[in-house]
Amino acid sequence: MNRAKALTWTELRVGVVALVSLVVLAVTIVYVGSGGGSPWARKYELKALMSDINGLKPGAPVRVGGLEVGTVKHVDFDRKGGMVEVNMRLDRRVQPRVTTKSQATLGSMGLLGEKAVDITASVEGSPIEDGGYISAAAEDPFKGLLAETSESTSHLNRILARMDAGEGTMGKALRDEELYNRMVDVSVRLQGVMNKLESPAGPLGRLVNDNEMSRQLSSSVKGIDSIVSRVNEGKGPLGALSRDEQLVADLKSLTSNLNEVAGKLHRGEGSAGRLLQDDALFKRLDSVSTRLDSLVGKVERGEGSAGRLLQDPEFYNNVNGAATEVRALIGDIRKDPQRYLRVKVSLF
Repeated sequence: MNRAKALTWTELRVGVVALVSLVVLAVTIVYVGSGGGSPWARKYELKALMSDINGLKPGAPVRVGGLEVGTVKHVDFDRKGGMVEVNMRLDRRVQPRVTTKSQATLGSMGLLGEKAVDITASVEGSPIEDGGYISAAAEDPFKGLLAETSESTSHLNRILARMDAGEGTMGKALRDEELYNRMVDVSVRLQGVMNKLESPAGPLGRLVNDNEMSRQLSSSVKGIDSIVSRVNEGKGPLGALSRDEQLVADLKSLTSNLNEVAGKLHRGEGSAGRLLQDDALFKRLDSVSTRLDSLVGKVERGEGSAGRLLQDPEFYNNVNGAATEVRALIGDIRKDPQRYLRVKVSLF
């Protein structure tokens, strides 16, 4: 009798545990099916028209401002056109935040790409009534992004295929042995240049590594800065030139006069201009030059008095002796002028 009662109590406990488990499972299913909200919360429906839902299925979550507040109830073609109608069921508590200014777009969940509906929350505009339509994006933005990615991948594959075939500069660099050898040679030369830069033996190496040269360059730069400062302060000729407006005006006037003189010379005005432009005057000067060359030639050959004076020693000695006698005569006259100069003055 007692054993029968014990077995009955054990069975009752098992039944209670099973019943509680079924209730918990049912509540969990209802909770999950309600989109994460309370299964007893008040609901309302929204509709959206899209041209491409990109695999959106019933039961997909609906998020408002990133918060999951509902699920997709039904998807099917619109009876009036070629659009797809998405019927959604949302918590009524978010109805004031889903207005005529909100927009529904297709979103993605995780790395597997499961679709969801994202609705932007807005406090502007009028709340959409139960069963009303919300503005929706025509297409899934991720689909266009994937298409562009696919196109970019195809383009990249074509580039890699051309490179692998040895086409283009990169392809030649991969396939052409001669180009490869040239690149190796260039790299070796660059390495040599870098070695020279690192070595203090050459001028570039000294410029990079020699502290004394660096100090000299720094001193030179300081000297240039000092000169520039003096010029800016108006000191020295260059400073006066940069500051003295009268001197600048005089230089401009001088430049203008030089330009005017150059213009006159170019036009053949004046003696210098005629000398540059007049062929007749040039021919005369050329004739005079020719005659002078002839005269110099005669003198060098000893022709004429001047030539004999230069070339004939006897003629030179005679002239020199005559000059000596004339000097002696002048000296005697200076010593005793009355001997050579006798002047008689008589009046009637």
